[in-house]
Amino acid sequence: MLGKRKIRKYAFELLFGYEFNKEASPLDYYNIAFDNFVCEDDEEESVKKLFIGVCENIVAIDELISKYLSGWKIERLSKTTTTIMRISTYEMIFCDLAPAISINEAVEFAKEYAEDGAASFVNGVLNKIAKENK
Repeated sequence: MLGKRKIRKYAFELLFGYEFNKEASPLDYYNIAFDNFVCEDDEEESVKKLFIGVCENIVAIDELISKYLSGWKIERLSKTTTTIMRISTYEMIFCDLAPAISINEAVEFAKEYAEDGAASFVNGVLNKIAKENK
């Protein structure tokens, strides 16, 4: 059993890679890239659902994130930070996941994978999204 954190990690890795391979459709990219991951069938379905869900809603997700970036443009953020916030925003808005859970996971991912200072930045932006989109 992967658990939610591992599912997010796989989706994060897929979404990050997809940023550099957008000539393929999300489903085609997923089918090629997912061969590198090892998990059970039900877990694979959860990873796929999260990855495809973010990809299908990327415009709405990015607009929402951009709305709460004070003095920043989403294009100027690192791909890592953007990907982390996209997953969390998708979970809060489209999956009805409790914001506290999603934000906490995003902050932990930012501490592990993003640049110094990203965790507090991610926390601030995602908290604004959560508060105004209840």
